[in-house]
Amino acid sequence: MPAVHLPERRHARLHAADGRGTISVSKTMQRANKDALEKLDPNQVYHTFPDRREGSKSSLILKKPKTKKSNRVLYMTKPLKAELLAWLEKLKQDEQNAPEKYSNCGQLFRLPDSLPIAPELLTKWYRLWRAEHPEFEQIVFHGLRHSSATYQLLQSDGDFKSVQGNTGHATAAVLMDTYAHTQDKPRLELTEKIEANFYSQDLTPAAPQPRQNEKPAATKISGKEILEAIRLMDADERRELTRALFA
Repeated sequence: MPAVHLPERRHARLHAADGRGTISVSKTMQRANKDALEKLDPNQVYHTFPDRREGSKSSLILKKPKTKKSNRVLYMTKPLKAELLAWLEKLKQDEQNAPEKYSNCGQLFRLPDSLPIAPELLTKWYRLWRAEHPEFEQIVFHGLRHSSATYQLLQSDGDFKSVQGNTGHATAAVLMDTYAHTQDKPRLELTEKIEANFYSQDLTPAAPQPRQNEKPAATKISGKEILEAIRLMDADERRELTRALFA
């Protein structure tokens, strides 16, 4: 789970990107078995939080992300920025109202006793919320990440490179393999456009239209054929032909 810190220069980030605000993802929070933690490279662990229960066999830690691509900067939406500013103000008021109980664990989101929120607790809360809201699709907690990536791909017309910058996938190819189904909608729309624009065309050759002021092409008739035609004329037709020839 990416960890969101509350840095000393937090306002610089909230007002970065021309005032829109950014979120820097550079650490991940997870619960690790203490036996496995002893074998882990110390350089990979930034911080180990105190145990909530005595004799716990696991610890909540902050460590480096799995891949370099996981280190990324996300741009805030304006509503998200407004919510975070309101949340920071609440934390400030909580500290002023009960300084003896306040203990800053360095996390933006934390429990009332100021201890960090473990990933498994977020999953538990989400399950409770999901049970209270059957009107929404019943997906697992990690499915929210998939839903977000799918939505971004659809909104960006399949701009895998930009979405990869938000999701932290190692390569755009991994993202494409994971979310190839998101291209079904635009591909179906493309098929419909082809059907509407190509197959609906009238491919019947149009009859040639005579050009304005264009003289009809001369008809080639032999002299013998002309004489035969005159011979077949009646008296009135011959007189009309004579007047036309000597007019």
